[in-house]
Amino acid sequence: MSLSLHPDTPEARTLPSAAPDGAVAGEATRRGIRTRLFTKYVALFVAVVAVALLANGLFEVFFYYREHKASLIRVQHEQAEAAAAKIGQFVKEIESQLGWTTQLPWSADSIEQRRFDALRLLRQVPGITELAQVDSSGKERLRVSRLAMNAIDSGIDLSADPKFTEAVAHKVYYGPVYFRRDSEPYMTLALAGARKDAGVSIAEVNLKLIWDVVSQIKVGEHGDAYVVGPEGRLIAHPDISLVLRNTDMSNLAQVRAAQAGGGTMSDPLPEARNIQGQKVLTASAPIEPLHWTMFVELPVEEAYAALYASLQRLAIVLLAASIFAVLAGIFLARRMVGPIQALRSGAERIGGGDFSQRIAIRTGDELEGLADQFNDMGARLQESYADLEKKVEVRTAELSESLEQQTATSEVLQVISSSPGELTPVFHKMLENATRVCGASFGIMNLWDGEGFTIAADYNVPPAFAASRRDVAIRPHPESALASIVRTRQVVHVHDVQNTPAYLAGGSSIRGISDVGGARTIVIVPMLRDNELIGTIAVYRKEVRPFSDKQIAVVENFTKQAVIAIENTRLLNELRQRTMELSQSLDELRSAQDRLVQTEKLASLGQLTAGIAHEIKNPLNFINNFSSVSTELIDELNEVLRSTQLDGKTKEDVDELTGMLKGNLEKVVQHGKRADSIVKNMLVHSRQGSGEHRPVDINAVMEESLNLAYHGARAERPAFNVTLQRAFDPAAGLVDIYPQEITRVFLNLISNGFYAAAKRKESAGDSFEPTLSAATRSLGDKVEIRIRDNGTGIPPEVKEKLFNPFFTTKPAGEGTGLGLSMSHDIVVKQHGGTIDVKTEPGVFTEFIITLPRTMAAGDTAGGKT
Repeated sequence: MSLSLHPDTPEARTLPSAAPDGAVAGEATRRGIRTRLFTKYVALFVAVVAVALLANGLFEVFFYYREHKASLIRVQHEQAEAAAAKIGQFVKEIESQLGWTTQLPWSADSIEQRRFDALRLLRQVPGITELAQVDSSGKERLRVSRLAMNAIDSGIDLSADPKFTEAVAHKVYYGPVYFRRDSEPYMTLALAGARKDAGVSIAEVNLKLIWDVVSQIKVGEHGDAYVVGPEGRLIAHPDISLVLRNTDMSNLAQVRAAQAGGGTMSDPLPEARNIQGQKVLTASAPIEPLHWTMFVELPVEEAYAALYASLQRLAIVLLAASIFAVLAGIFLARRMVGPIQALRSGAERIGGGDFSQRIAIRTGDELEGLADQFNDMGARLQESYADLEKKVEVRTAELSESLEQQTATSEVLQVISSSPGELTPVFHKMLENATRVCGASFGIMNLWDGEGFTIAADYNVPPAFAASRRDVAIRPHPESALASIVRTRQVVHVHDVQNTPAYLAGGSSIRGISDVGGARTIVIVPMLRDNELIGTIAVYRKEVRPFSDKQIAVVENFTKQAVIAIENTRLLNELRQRTMELSQSLDELRSAQDRLVQTEKLASLGQLTAGIAHEIKNPLNFINNFSSVSTELIDELNEVLRSTQLDGKTKEDVDELTGMLKGNLEKVVQHGKRADSIVKNMLVHSRQGSGEHRPVDINAVMEESLNLAYHGARAERPAFNVTLQRAFDPAAGLVDIYPQEITRVFLNLISNGFYAAAKRKESAGDSFEPTLSAATRSLGDKVEIRIRDNGTGIPPEVKEKLFNPFFTTKPAGEGTGLGLSMSHDIVVKQHGGTIDVKTEPGVFTEFIITLPRTMAAGDTAGGKT
């Protein structure tokens, strides 16, 4: 065997790289592979490997591992169950201590005894930081706390809270673990008494004290036992700082597996990582009925210490057997290292880019064949790399040019989007980018008006040339490039301005471009809209250097963007004009609508005033007629008083006349009050809505109306007493209404209920108890209000006319008949709701109102009532 990497050796002089590809392949084939590498080395290596010893050691380790693991499974599982039982016993002891606080029934004189018992419980059970006692209705009657102020009869309603409802239903309630100040773990423990009137005791338990239990659980030398809640939060751990930091253990594989299996893992002893990242063996057990999980973990190093010792003994034996194999292999290694090192070095240099490197190996086996393949590959790579470098240079130049063009186009689009309706910044950015991308000296954008060109924008134009073109319309020379644009609508590319017919003919505009502006090469691209010329974009170079096709395509792209920008601006201006016209039309329409509304209001007001005037007519006629009669009676009374013998009149006659006069005068007063009431209601009923509508808590409005009506009724009738019942739905919430108007409706209906209840009280006597109830209920996008009284009820013939204006069943002088009519208009017409009545004569009357949560968009200022 021989190898060489030096150019002066015979092998180097006959490297395959010096011959054509066919010769290299032929030479390799002629030499062939004389000896297989496998046959050289496999016999010796098989002989020195202690097959029997290795197999025996592996079987021993395997069976010992299984037995050891089974033992660990049993011990770990027993430790987990024992620890879970200790934690459960800890909670059960707290539950037992809490149990004797639920023995007493609730009474007015038991508060002080319960407070004393609660304080004693807090002293005896350090884990309880707060104790609340709730009566059978769910109202908090007593709260004693280590961390907050004590409270007696706070009245907090816990009837819907799970810690009350679950305790009543199941006698005991274990709440979820929560963390105060995101550090200390707490749990709510609620216990219901055996008696129905004993209520519920609710204790807040500081789970930090479970640390005392967990810290006493020993798992090997360095193992840990800890408790995790159903959400994966750490509840107890020997390292108390982890608990106080509210550590989340849900990212650990063993915690996820245990929670998925109801507290017990399918494999009781899987290998996992603990919170410190250390590899451990773990087992778990559920803590019922708390739904917690107890974990017992033992470091893998400690668990498998005996197994590792056995492996060490086996390794020593195998090492001794392997030394002989190593010594025997040194001879073969010496013969292998040289060729392999040559292959590695040559491959490394070829991989580093030195494709001229060649490898010379003369071993007559697979290594020599591999060296020949490397040499052949290096020759081919050397040829292809030269071509690849040229292609990369060309492609890089193309990509750079394309990227520059795309960037220029993107900048123009940004200006178009940020300046709607403004063409000047768009045109300037187009010229700037077109000039830069095309490598030109300056650029000009012209607009065509059908007769001449005017400058719309320019970029980097020489000052002298710009001054000559400012505010001047150019009529192109017939032989100029601009004239060609007008005729053909095609791109014009002038390689040298000074060789064009227009320049040689002395055209002023073309000579100004070349002599004043210094331009020699020009490309002019038309801006077309439906094949109609609207302008041009021209870029100029001060040296004779034609533009490429790609550069001309860039300018063409900018012309298309310019046409789009001009069209968008035109459409935007038309849209603004149409919007102004539409706005004016809407203003005229609103004005006409306001006039129509005013007309309707006047017509409605006239009709209402006529009806009220008709109602006032009768009492006023009575007053007018009675005035003359009263005058005659007074004159006659005066004559009788002067002479008791006149026309046989006696003292009794005087009394009779005086009584008649008194009765008639009382009727005058009665009808006068009625007329005054009608006029007042006419003023209220004829005015428009009260104030602005806004979201209001409907329960608060109902409560306020009940209080106002109740105190008003007691002021008029001090002896009258009615029982108020409330059933307010908290979900009723906010409703968009006119608060003053809806309050007026509630007051009308509640006052009618008080009146009906009082009437029935007069006939039924003391055995009857007047009652009025008010209830609210959420119906999604609507709210329902019910007002019910147990008064005289309403006959069917009266119910049909109940909401008619001026209809009343009250005696003359006690009502105008407008209250229910006004209430109907406020609810239905003004708020878009409904009002209905259910009644049974002599039993009850119930008004049912439904209001939408949101008023219609047209109701903005309070419609007529």
